[in-house]
Amino acid sequence: MPDRSEDTLRTLFASSGVLLVGIAFQLGLGFFARMLIARFLGKVNYGAVSLGLTLLTTASILVLVGMDSGIGRYLPRYEETAYRRGVLVSAYQLVVPLASLLGIGVALLAGPIAEHAFGSPEIAPVLRVFALAIPFAAFVRLTVGSIQGMQQSVPRVLIENFTLPTVRFVLIAAAVIFGFQATGVAWAYAGAYGLAAAVSLYYLVTSTPLLSGVRAVPMHRDLLAFSVPLMVMAAMNMIFQNLDTFMLGVLASTGDVGVYNVVYPVAQLLTVTLTAFGFLFMPVISEFHSDGDLSEMRRVYQIVSKWIFLASLPLFLVIASFPTLVIRTTFGSEYASGGLALAVLAVGFFTHTVFGPNGNALTAIGKSRTIMYDNVLVAVVNAALNLVLIPKYSFLGAAVATTVGYFLMNGLFVAQLYREIDLHPFRRALVRPGIVAVVCWGASYWGLSALLTSDLVIFSSQVLAFAVLYPIVVLAFGGIEPEDLGLIASFEDRVGVDLAVIRRFAKKFAN
Repeated sequence: MPDRSEDTLRTLFASSGVLLVGIAFQLGLGFFARMLIARFLGKVNYGAVSLGLTLLTTASILVLVGMDSGIGRYLPRYEETAYRRGVLVSAYQLVVPLASLLGIGVALLAGPIAEHAFGSPEIAPVLRVFALAIPFAAFVRLTVGSIQGMQQSVPRVLIENFTLPTVRFVLIAAAVIFGFQATGVAWAYAGAYGLAAAVSLYYLVTSTPLLSGVRAVPMHRDLLAFSVPLMVMAAMNMIFQNLDTFMLGVLASTGDVGVYNVVYPVAQLLTVTLTAFGFLFMPVISEFHSDGDLSEMRRVYQIVSKWIFLASLPLFLVIASFPTLVIRTTFGSEYASGGLALAVLAVGFFTHTVFGPNGNALTAIGKSRTIMYDNVLVAVVNAALNLVLIPKYSFLGAAVATTVGYFLMNGLFVAQLYREIDLHPFRRALVRPGIVAVVCWGASYWGLSALLTSDLVIFSSQVLAFAVLYPIVVLAFGGIEPEDLGLIASFEDRVGVDLAVIRRFAKKFAN
């Protein structure tokens, strides 16, 4: 493999390793925070917080008008400070006023929204607090896009994966301990985003040319031309991801929202590896595409897709096989009715990881308009399915709608990548170990279920057995390639450990 793509893979591997640690920390604290809220506030109050958080997440992404992705794409393409500062200044000039106006507007309309949209006027204070946090959340997200454009990972980890979840967890714990109920939890989220925004501002001042004395070349038009389709894409994507929560609030009950927002983040754990690699994947692939180096671009995409798939498969098998046990053990028996919905959602999110970072790849090659059309179609299909299924099946219907949406979206993305640049993730190194691992898991699950009666004992035995078997399957059925051996050597150099035995063993099976 040429040196350039090998160096790129090593950079992605090292940076994504940092991100994985950060994301694992963030998700761990996030899980404990959600467990505190769910266990101590109950389904209804947890549902109110979930509606407010969904409102915050949706609004803070929509007001970005795609500028975070625009920064991520354009910054790596310029070397002159004037242009790089122009990209940053133009993006912040467009986003910050819009986010502030929307936050104030939603806060003023919180009462009518709570009463007429959700039929629960008592949740208005919760919605109002989350609305006031919109400008801070948007600022943090735009800063993360700036970090991506600078092709860095550590600042993102410090801001988004450590500062934000740590402060949020401490404030949520305090709110629960002092009995502040749902409104107090809402203030905990708002306070965390406020502090994360302050840290983001410090990064921008010290590590980017945003406030340097160099004259900024205006880039508003270029950014808007690229980002407006992404804004529509983001709107449709938010409809796809969050419409189910809003429609459950409208067509079902706040308690059903609470159950769904227990199972949804559990299933979303399957995207951790995809998120970690995807952060730096897009600007790196954009550079390859800009240089016309399509062969190396394809190879990096395929290797990264394999890592994402193989890393996500064990967690998917656990969640899909033991959904009720997972919910009961973490959030409590009050939410155990969401077991089937969790299994269905796990299939949807795992589909998203199977196809690899296809959305990032389409963005990198400039197909933002294509992504926009795809997301419009997916959002329409998802909305129609939610409208039909939620009144009859509640949160299970929402889970089915989301899973169908992921199947459709990723099918479109991979077909378009293949048509444009002959790119797809499916190779022997991914497919063979994946199929064998699933067969082994199914056989051992069937055998243990026939011999044992306790779900907890079956779960423990299954996980322990698979932890031993899975690495052997990956090695024996072609999951290790020459590039992976180079990454093992790079890991040895960075960490200072001797993995010669593992390297020799892996080399015997490398394709």
